Amino acid sequence: MILALAESSTMNSTSFPAATSAPAPDADTLFDVRPIPCRVKHGLIFQRWLDLPVGRHFVLLNDHDPVPLLYQFEAEFPGAVSWEYLERGPEDFRVKITKLRATPGGATIPAGCAPPPAAAAPVAGGGMRDVDARGLEPPEPLIRILQALEVLPAGATLRARTDREPCHLFGEATQRGFRHESKVQPDGSWLTVLTRA
Repeated sequence: MILALAESSTMNSTSFPAATSAPAPDADTLFDVRPIPCRVKHGLIFQRWLDLPVGRHFVLLNDHDPVPLLYQFEAEFPGAVSWEYLERGPEDFRVKITKLRATPGGATIPAGCAPPPAAAAPVAGGGMRDVDARGLEPPEPLIRILQALEVLPAGATLRARTDREPCHLFGEATQRGFRHESKVQPDGSWLTVLTRA
């Protein structure tokens, strides 16, 4: 068989097919954010997506489920992003993020990517911080609380105030190593206290 290929007049040494192994993934599409500090991670991911031409994608590699980022994409750029899980933990999460359509001229990184100045303001009493997310539309309360958790100093506790029971927060907080206790308040709002497990 090899001899027949070598003797063929239509084949030469440079036209033999490559080995049958699967092609290596395009290294340019992988965006490994595991070593990036949490406080800047979302901003860098959004910038990477904004820089994509329509129809192109990158594969996000993270050490936890980036579902809050999906909520933020859906809120900021509805219909412009495709989100496809390629791997769902428990150690690594890979998500193929595709730009489906152009964003309005001058689109920038959403303001929610950086914690707002008052998002985790210290409270009298030392290691306690507050996030008041009442009056905000989903997914903004979840995004702000998770951002505050990412920069919460060791030994500090976070108190989050929301209009509704933050049920989507519980799994995300647990996955990041936080315990939570949530109680409805007399005014109908919810107070959730989060501490490192």
